Amino acid sequence: MIIGICMCIANCKTVKSDNLLEAPDTWRKEVLGFPLIFAKSLPYKGEEHIRFAEGWGDVNSESYFSYVFLWSLDENPSLTVEKIESDMDIYFTGLMKMGLIIKFKFFKKLPQTLTSFSEHGYTDKSFKGVIEVYDAFFKKEKITLNSKISVSYCDEIKKHFVYFRLSPKEFQDPIWIELNKVDVKVDCNME
Repeated sequence: MIIGICMCIANCKTVKSDNLLEAPDTWRKEVLGFPLIFAKSLPYKGEEHIRFAEGWGDVNSESYFSYVFLWSLDENPSLTVEKIESDMDIYFTGLMKMGLIIKFKFFKKLPQTLTSFSEHGYTDKSFKGVIEVYDAFFKKEKITLNSKISVSYCDEIKKHFVYFRLSPKEFQDPIWIELNKVDVKVDCNME
C-alpha cells in the first residue's frame, strides 16, 4: 500500500508548461497534464492550469477554497449541463479520494459529491451552479462550492478553454471580484 501511495504522489507532478492564468503573485499555481491522475476517466487531452487564492488552504480565511482553473483542451469538449455535472462529479470525487489517501485515511467513506448546474447568460457557453463536496484536505466536512464555468476557443494557440471559478462564498462576496480578475495571459481573440 505504501508503494502505491508513493507512486500516486510521484505521478501527480505538475507539467513544465507556463501557467496560462494571470493572477497575483501570492496565488499559488500549478499546471497538470491530462489524463489527470485523480480523474483518469475524464476523456480530455490537454492541460489544467490552476491558481489558488492566497489563503485557499486556511479554513479561517475569507478566500478558503477559492480558486480558478482552466482546462486547455485539444478538442472541443461539447459541454452540456449534464456533461458538466458528470465531469465535476468525477473530478471532485477523485480529487477528494486522493486527499484521503494523502492524509492516510484509507478506510474513510467519502460522502457523495453532488452537482447542480444550469446554463447562464444568453449562450450555451456559460454555466453556473454548485458542487457539494467533502473537503478531505482541510475542513474534513462537506462544503458547497459556488461555481461559474465558461467555454471558449483560443484561436492564438488553437485550444478549447473551459474556465472554472469556484468559492464557498456567495457570488456577491468580494472574493468573486478577485476570482473574476484572473484572466488568460494569451490574447485569444475569443469566439
